[in-house]
Amino acid sequence: MKFHNPLSLALSIALFSSSSYVQPAFAAATPAAQDNLRIHTSAPKKASDSLFASAVEWRIDDNELYRSNGISFLNSTVTDGATAAKKLTTGLIDGMIELYPSWRGITVNHAKDKPELTIANKAGFSITTITIKDYTNQNLSYDLVDKSFSTEGVQIGIDLVYAADVEYLEGFSTKKAQTASQGTIKVQIEGQPPVEIKTDGKTTHELEVELAKQLATSHLSEIPLFPVLIGGDTRNNKSFDAGEVQLLNLAAKSIAIDVSDPSLGVITKFKFKDENATIKVLNPMSMLLIALGLGILAGGYFWYQGRHKKA
Repeated sequence: MKFHNPLSLALSIALFSSSSYVQPAFAAATPAAQDNLRIHTSAPKKASDSLFASAVEWRIDDNELYRSNGISFLNSTVTDGATAAKKLTTGLIDGMIELYPSWRGITVNHAKDKPELTIANKAGFSITTITIKDYTNQNLSYDLVDKSFSTEGVQIGIDLVYAADVEYLEGFSTKKAQTASQGTIKVQIEGQPPVEIKTDGKTTHELEVELAKQLATSHLSEIPLFPVLIGGDTRNNKSFDAGEVQLLNLAAKSIAIDVSDPSLGVITKFKFKDENATIKVLNPMSMLLIALGLGILAGGYFWYQGRHKKA
């Protein structure tokens, strides 16, 4: 057998090898909208511009994780929840621009002129986590589109935080507040009476302890449900403060959280079942590089053998 061009041979082997490597990564096919979260928004209560952000992480079936951060800022001049929903939708979609189209594994749909949006997986992808950061004091409610959190295996974390942790600027703001100012926190689970606590002068830890005692099936954890995903904007960065209220088996279809204290915000987390992580497969670019390397080695070997036989 005669090999005129070892580089052509190497590339042919690489392309064949890469196709054989890539196929298993997409063998499983998670149906579209298997994982979803519907968010009902409302008008912000805070007068100043405040952070309303989201972070979503998803996985290609049996493959790599990808994520998107969406950031928006709202104030009380926004008088309807539809605008808030639209801004959150736009921020999350814009956050995916840096990803290759084939890696964008979620859809974000805003019902026009309605105070709601739905985040769902595309076919062949599965959502692993969703985080909503609200410093605007909205009344927010969440559901899985008529499915129970416990049935779907979706766990929830509620982390009360100081607004100053993302709004404070050294040399430009007054001293960081270490306690709440004045207001209430109301949490309502489907089919249950609302739990309401006063925030007056309490720390976030004290508020979380009180909330965990009153919310059925919840507990206070010093370990986060999952690390909060952050973006490059420092106003979106908030480290874990060693406490959050967790509902790991909530037998309900919806939960609503309403914070009306301007010194506080709330980070609400949703952890989905990560059933498609059983097989660890390298991402397509890594597989192509490995296959190309193997192809070059094989081409070099056959080229050497051909030269040796001629000699």
